[in-house]
Amino acid sequence: MNRLRSRLSAFALALAALLLAPLARAAADDEKPFRIVGPAAGADCRTVQEAIDAVPADNAAPKLILLQPGVFFGHTVLDKPFVTLRGSGPASLLTYNLGQAIPGADGQELTWRGAAALLITPAAHDAVIEHLTLENTYGKGMQAQACSVEADRVLFRRCRILGWQDTIRLETGRQLFEQCYISGHVDFIYGGATAYFENCEIHCRDQGYITAPATPAGRIGFVFAGCRITFPYGNPPTYLGRPWKESPQAVFLGCELGAGVKPEGWKEWRVGPPLVRFAEYQSRGPGAGSAEQATRVAWATFSAEPAPAAFTRTAVLGDWQPPPAQP
Repeated sequence: MNRLRSRLSAFALALAALLLAPLARAAADDEKPFRIVGPAAGADCRTVQEAIDAVPADNAAPKLILLQPGVFFGHTVLDKPFVTLRGSGPASLLTYNLGQAIPGADGQELTWRGAAALLITPAAHDAVIEHLTLENTYGKGMQAQACSVEADRVLFRRCRILGWQDTIRLETGRQLFEQCYISGHVDFIYGGATAYFENCEIHCRDQGYITAPATPAGRIGFVFAGCRITFPYGNPPTYLGRPWKESPQAVFLGCELGAGVKPEGWKEWRVGPPLVRFAEYQSRGPGAGSAEQATRVAWATFSAEPAPAAFTRTAVLGDWQPPPAQP
């Protein structure tokens, strides 16, 4: 019995060290947290919103908000610039459960802003969201955002972003997703922003469409580089995307496509050629198209050659240089 207790104690200590590693890194790197949020000892705030509200509206210096492991339920609004929300891994969870057509307190629909577990407003430029989970648990049947973004220069790093329909709305600005896990089934990455997804896993929970871009003409839309498109058992049939409005663009570069990707790749919708700008370069995996047996739609680009230089990370992000990852 004593040996069992000893093993359980060792396991508990190891688990605590793993979950609190981001907090330890902050201390080691002399990053003094602006606020620590959570239910445990050492926390300054119980809610993420309380910590954000404490940041001055005219903030001009980086502010680090650390999230302890815990469930933070509700609608959180990030509306201050230069803020980092850093969790302790997947156990730091921002979650909500409402769809965008549900009436709010004023009797009006919540819309994609009010339904999001995390809304990042235009004022919250130069934000970093890392090492946490964003989730909307409403389920099927209504658009229900885990995260909605209106700000420029927003970095998501090692996050889990979970939903069903319209999981992430990227309205405008530039966003970078590094090593994130994103799940949904209908139009679950959508909007008019410029976004670069690097080494992410895009998980299709049921049949539907991954992207629904609404890119303005002359701008870059969604670029997926070195990503994995995965499916649950049964490989529910899924399109890479469908064109929502404007001059929609989605590009997949060297991605591994699971068996659920439909042979035609893309689906017609509200915008037609020549405004639609959909493309794949050097796809691989069971869902990848084939140059020998052409199955992809004729109005999208399919190539086994390297992508044009316009789709490199540097070209897509322009003059924005996102901060490096913490060791």
